[in-house]
Amino acid sequence: MHRAFQKLILLALSLAALAQAKPRNQDLSFEDFYELEPIQVTGQEIPITVFARSGGDRRYATRFAHNVVEVAYDTLERSPGAGLIIIGKPGEPHPIKLLENFMAQAQGDDAPAELRQIADELEQSVQKWREKIDFKMDDDEGEEDFPIDIDTLIDAFPMPMPPIAAQLYLLAWELDFEPKRIDQRLSTLTVADLEAQNFEAFRWVFYLPPKNTLNKVLKEVLPLAFKEAELGPVKRALARAAIATFKPLIKDAVEGVRKGVLYWSVLSANAAAFHDGDIELLSGKYIESQMPRGKILGSDKTERGIEATRKQKAENEEYAKDPFVVLQAVDDFDPQRFLPYLGRYGDEGHRNKRFFEDAGRYYWQEGDDEPIEFLPAGELFFVSTQKDTTLQFFPGETPSYTQVELRKGRFRHTFDRLFDSE
Repeated sequence: MHRAFQKLILLALSLAALAQAKPRNQDLSFEDFYELEPIQVTGQEIPITVFARSGGDRRYATRFAHNVVEVAYDTLERSPGAGLIIIGKPGEPHPIKLLENFMAQAQGDDAPAELRQIADELEQSVQKWREKIDFKMDDDEGEEDFPIDIDTLIDAFPMPMPPIAAQLYLLAWELDFEPKRIDQRLSTLTVADLEAQNFEAFRWVFYLPPKNTLNKVLKEVLPLAFKEAELGPVKRALARAAIATFKPLIKDAVEGVRKGVLYWSVLSANAAAFHDGDIELLSGKYIESQMPRGKILGSDKTERGIEATRKQKAENEEYAKDPFVVLQAVDDFDPQRFLPYLGRYGDEGHRNKRFFEDAGRYYWQEGDDEPIEFLPAGELFFVSTQKDTTLQFFPGETPSYTQVELRKGRFRHTFDRLFDSE
């Protein structure tokens, strides 16, 4: 018994020594965790560097990046440039918390103007990221809404890291992500600190949360989403069954969005190749191609992504031949000219549009929405007072053939004239 007790003491001392010997972040450089994981696409090597603290995380991040970059290469028809994937470590905070902390301090009344400007620019990047991950699961096929608030999953979502964000992450890493030390450091930050060139070798930098983060979040969130605690025994059993059914679909869907955010980030880093609207549509189509839609998709997700983005790219190129142009309103017009075009418009599924005149003003109304005022803008053209939508009327041989094309940014659609008998 005495010998066994001695062994336990020796084991405890050994574990304590190991714990003390564990290097803190300041004992190693950030680059010590870099490893080049290049991908070969059609004979061209694309340099991808992965920052990871374990072999499992590195393998997952490498596979994740390769799947997405292959689709991005096909879209760009060239290399997207050198990239860095930073995969987080369990227990470390998501970078959004660090960025929001910095923005709160840098946008304060006492902050230097240069820091406020940097914080404002970073806030715009964060807002674009939030808009990208705030997706819906409902569509024309009657799918149900995503059953939980997307903000509750925020820790599971990756994000692009513009140079300032990457520098802030490096700063937090060097301080072992200790909140008090980070707050103190943020209070003394200078513009020079944030404009260091630690990441200049990379065209794009991307933060990827640990793979198992989603499991932890779903374990906490899904029961709340179904309000399990408020149900009786039978309904509680049904809720548990629903959770078991939803969980793999949600994990598959979120993984698709995670990939979509990387695809969007890589294309955005190569913005000269595409218009912002093109990038939004391409990334939206890519995310859509990765969605489970009621069942777990097979292993051909990369090919599905390539097929979907090729179709969208072709549509973008067709659109570019005749882009949306904001028209200028005119003061001189003949109201009689527009009389034949007042009335209802629509097509299959769109039978609730109306173009009408009231007190000398012209309006377009969709369903029960508030009517939007349009101003005459030349020969059978109208432009909304917000300058973001146009209407063009196409007279036919008889009034029954009249059509109107509505255009708004990346959207265009032609509606037929409808009559009371339809």
